[in-house]
Amino acid sequence: MRPTSGAILVAAGAFLIVGAVATPLIVAPALVKVPLDQSSVTVSEAKNATVLDFSTLSERSGANLTAHRAVRGDVEDGNADRAVFNVGVRVIDDAGKEITVSTDRVALDRRTAEAVACCAEDINGAPFKHEGLTYTFPFGTGKKTYQYFDNTARKAYPAKYVSTEKLQGLTVYKFEMTVEPIKISEIQVPGNLLGSTEPTVTAGRFYANTRTLWVEPDSGVIVKGQEKQLQTLRDGAGADKIRIIDADLAFTEDTQKQQAKAAKDARNQINLLTNVLPIVLGLLGLALLLLGLFIVIRASRRGPGPAPVDADDRPTSDLPSQASTEPVEESTVPAGGRHAAERSEP
Repeated sequence: MRPTSGAILVAAGAFLIVGAVATPLIVAPALVKVPLDQSSVTVSEAKNATVLDFSTLSERSGANLTAHRAVRGDVEDGNADRAVFNVGVRVIDDAGKEITVSTDRVALDRRTAEAVACCAEDINGAPFKHEGLTYTFPFGTGKKTYQYFDNTARKAYPAKYVSTEKLQGLTVYKFEMTVEPIKISEIQVPGNLLGSTEPTVTAGRFYANTRTLWVEPDSGVIVKGQEKQLQTLRDGAGADKIRIIDADLAFTEDTQKQQAKAAKDARNQINLLTNVLPIVLGLLGLALLLLGLFIVIRASRRGPGPAPVDADDRPTSDLPSQASTEPVEESTVPAGGRHAAERSEP
């Protein structure tokens, strides 16, 4: 092969090696992001829960609850840096009766998953600024404490890493956060509901929760979520008088499998861009680089080839050959020249 071919291979190899370095540093961060068109529905269930029956204003025990949470991405309001989610949560009992319903709109950074102030974010239709993490953890989740937003309390709480576990065939990080009882609203209720003789009284509605999250660390996907939620009505002295909801809600098995698949798909994409593709590009580039250098070096050791002969430099066919048998006319002039001949005449 010619030296030119070797130079081309060297250039191609160097290009691939640069690509191998750039893929995990530049390409991967540009592509591995929270999707704008996020679309998912998770289902949680609680057995033997206690809820307030508003028709009779009394507690009802032994209720089986189901919570559906739908997350939809607002593609138009999202961009290269942020994603916008519209979220609805509906909790019903086993008879299909609605227990609670809520809505949420939040914008988040597509890499860090942190909430960002943008895009008419709200809770239950009222403008509200979110903070911390919301519906996902960041890519490359670490074994540390994160601030995770609670929609009911409307503030972020520390979600602490507690252990590493196996779940649905994945290695997951377990986080726990505690929401201490906090008053979320005040409502007017019949006085006898709180043990008062007054026709109506103002009751404080208090909320507490212990939330546990199992997160696949590479993708940040929450594979399983669990809440031990308690909402009560308190009297003026601050004593709990009646439970509005007392339930342990956790992702169903089908939802866990769904979330595990989403985590695996995201992890495979990350692995392709950060490991597989750089290794393939690097090895191929190195092979081409070495082959090109070998060709260039071998060509230089051989030295330049014979110079090409121009058509004008080739011998013409009309010159006599040394082996020609035709007689050559000899000169009649003696070796001494013309003057010597003249001197020999009488």
